[in-house]
Amino acid sequence: MTSTWDGNRTTNNELDILIIENDPAAARLTKEAFREVGLHERVHSVPDGDEALACLRREGEHAGHPHPDIIFLDLHLPRKSGLEVLRELKSTPRLAITPVVVISGSDDPHEIRKAYELHASCYIRKPDDLDRFLHFVKVCFDFWGDVVTLPPREEFASDLRR
Repeated sequence: MTSTWDGNRTTNNELDILIIENDPAAARLTKEAFREVGLHERVHSVPDGDEALACLRREGEHAGHPHPDIIFLDLHLPRKSGLEVLRELKSTPRLAITPVVVISGSDDPHEIRKAYELHASCYIRKPDDLDRFLHFVKVCFDFWGDVVTLPPREEFASDLRR
């Protein structure tokens, strides 16, 4: 499967997902969990906030990277925090409509409130066991792939040509 920019998704296995996670083991586990529910080549990850923004802006080595349909964002990142990434993403008109699921080990009420103030789509505490984590990924996959109507991909493609 390869990413295309020529229309709407028709099934949830056509979602392009970006995982922004600095812990390689957590990123790998998340990718594997998405593979378990049917996503294969369309799950990408970056390890820090600066690289995430470069990826979303399609800069440098990320020039050919597809725009994600949904972003899974850890808050505790090196170089640029997840909240800083969220702030920049949501203040950039062509990126602001991208759903962002904050997934963090933190249950700090200040961080949760700040994430919502910065227009996170939702804030989920990282499940602490593998079965709960796999369930979380399946629920997210079903919700964002089958329940939610996402913006058409051509909107992103036309925005990128401006």
